Amino acid sequence: MTIKNFSKIKLNFKIKTFKLKDEFKISRVSKKIVKVIDISLKDGVNSAIAECVPYQRYNEKLDDILKYLRMNKDKLEKIIIDNKLEAIPFLSLQNTLSTSILSLKQKKRKVNFFTSNKIKKKIVTSITIPIFDLKKTKKILKKFTKTKIIKIKLNQKEVIDKLILIKEICPKSKIIIDANESWSKPFLQTNIKKLEQFNILFIEQPFPQGKDHYLRNIKSKINFCADESFHIKNKNLIKNIQHYNYVNLKLDKFGTHENILKYIAIAKKLKKKIMLGCMVSSSLSIYPALRYFNNCNYYDLDGAYFLKKDRLRGITYRDGLAKINFKFY
Repeated sequence: MTIKNFSKIKLNFKIKTFKLKDEFKISRVSKKIVKVIDISLKDGVNSAIAECVPYQRYNEKLDDILKYLRMNKDKLEKIIIDNKLEAIPFLSLQNTLSTSILSLKQKKRKVNFFTSNKIKKKIVTSITIPIFDLKKTKKILKKFTKTKIIKIKLNQKEVIDKLILIKEICPKSKIIIDANESWSKPFLQTNIKKLEQFNILFIEQPFPQGKDHYLRNIKSKINFCADESFHIKNKNLIKNIQHYNYVNLKLDKFGTHENILKYIAIAKKLKKKIMLGCMVSSSLSIYPALRYFNNCNYYDLDGAYFLKKDRLRGITYRDGLAKINFKFY
């Protein structure tokens, strides 16, 4: 994805902080704010901005990336022009720069992002419920009665009780359970028959990455989705994901546009369905993911739903639909 013929590349960056509407808690972490790095590229004529969202689960920290940017700004501008993004040690930064380069190329060719990618104005997306107590979970579910797909974060506490609440309050909703690697093999074996009583689309990453083979002994009609195991740095990726029916495609797990396409092809060759996912982020992280819209079967693009205030003209959410603003990108 070289950008030769551009007169000059100028890179700039700054931190941006977003407050969340509520605490976002999963099995291993809890947050009330999200800090990102806005990174802009200018070629002398056009400019593009993208959002870098470091994720500590994959050993990426915002402070480390900021330090790298400050120490290597001139070097990075050359890396970009020479198309050597994979030399960058942070996948989230690779992806941010790759996204910006694609945007610059489209602007240079005067290509409409939404038309060229055949993006719909409204997309069915799952909406996530973080880990809350039963009382708060019940209160939140009352807002989701028309949501087609509810994704609920669950450790091993109150799993069945929360699923009963969804069944009672949102009986038509399909359910994605996201365990974030927090379940044990005995826990799933003990509860699998109970779980089959609910309208579960799939269970996402029940076991830690590397323990995926535990699924061999789980006999069930329920499907499973690889998330943490579907990652470019997983040396046993193909072996690990054989145990899943779905994979969660997040851009930051694969870095460059070329590698994203490569791993989409791998997933399809292995006959896995693909869910297009995201982190908790602003709409600036989610719009680039739409480039891969037509490669995917399901969408988990609710990252900006949790912000008190998103970027201007960002995605809006209602009843499990993400409304795309064609003037944003």
